[in-house]
Amino acid sequence: MKLLTKTSLLYLLFAVPVMIVSSFICFELIHDEVIESTDDSLMRDFNRLETKYLTKDSLISFTSFNGEISVKPSLERYSQTSFSYSNATMYDEYEDEMLPFRVLKVMYHCPVRDYDIIIRKIHLESDELMEEIVASISFMFGLLLAGFFAINFFISKNLWHPFYKTLALLGNYDLNKKNTVKFDTVSIQEFKQLNHALNKMTEKIQDDYRNLKEFTENASHEIQTPLAIIRSKLELMIQAENISAEQMRQVQEIYESTNRLSKLNQSLLLLAKIENRQFHDEQNVDLKNLIEKKLEQFEDLITFKNISLRIGPSADNNVPLKMNVQLADILLSNIIGNAIRHNIMGGEIRIHLDNRAFSVSNTGNPLSIAPGKIFERFQKESPSDDSVGLGLAIVKQICNAYNFNINYSYSKGIHAITITF
Repeated sequence: MKLLTKTSLLYLLFAVPVMIVSSFICFELIHDEVIESTDDSLMRDFNRLETKYLTKDSLISFTSFNGEISVKPSLERYSQTSFSYSNATMYDEYEDEMLPFRVLKVMYHCPVRDYDIIIRKIHLESDELMEEIVASISFMFGLLLAGFFAINFFISKNLWHPFYKTLALLGNYDLNKKNTVKFDTVSIQEFKQLNHALNKMTEKIQDDYRNLKEFTENASHEIQTPLAIIRSKLELMIQAENISAEQMRQVQEIYESTNRLSKLNQSLLLLAKIENRQFHDEQNVDLKNLIEKKLEQFEDLITFKNISLRIGPSADNNVPLKMNVQLADILLSNIIGNAIRHNIMGGEIRIHLDNRAFSVSNTGNPLSIAPGKIFERFQKESPSDDSVGLGLAIVKQICNAYNFNINYSYSKGIHAITITF
């Protein structure tokens, strides 16, 4: 949810209860005012009646035409004049319906005789009054609310424009691009501080990334050079005629360790490049064709281990996948090579490929490590294995780079690795 939307909803959650409470309070105030005004009008009618008729000595007894005023001599004597107000519903001849009335009852006392006086006046019905008040307040509040949201939207949109521009720049920021991102200087103090901090941070990240990249490449190059020299010297020693069997064994172990160190260096460099997103050149890779080439490269090893190969019918179709060609080659080499290397003599490999997934299944012994660690670095079946334990870790990093899902499973002697595009 966007910040502006959430802010508006919070305003709305505050405004609606305020509107309801305000409408109720307004109704009570207006209702009390109407009752008070009606009571004052009733009292004025009584005062006029008293002045005009009751102060005279003559006997008075009458009822007005519409029944709003009734004066009758009292059958009992009162010690003083008393007033009482009440509500009543009566038939109105003019409206020809039952209407609400406000009633003033007066037990009037005077020296000559006492009277029972009833004065009635029509007043607004409470439900109609409530409807009119709520409707009018709701209408005005709705206009105010709509105006507030409109003003808030345009003002906030203008005020938050530098922030959204900063977000857009961050979203398009790429470490591999040589041009550094620059955030604008704005007038709002908080955004100005944010952009200044981001400028410093991105410059530091760019410098650190460039230094790390240069260090990785330089270290890899510098390590490979002495390793190549060591291998060449060892090859000369192996070819020497006066070397003993024990020395030959030791030299052979050193040579194998040197090769393993060289592979380790190359694999770590490759992992660093993948993690740093240094493989930008992407194109549609024909996976079917690439799989066939890989199987041709491993043909001798497959024949040597007497492995039967089964390719699913769906692999007969061309499946283009947009990715770096070199990474696609590495991905297939590691998965297929892993299936061959860890297979058993006379085993089986099954390859399945369609537009949604690529899977390789192979026979083999159960893992000696936890299945959940198979894609971690330096995890391998045996310490004596000549593998450096980075093949599947590289596969995992390639899948992460292209948002592929990779899964490993083992059931009934069959290892399976499935990549979902």
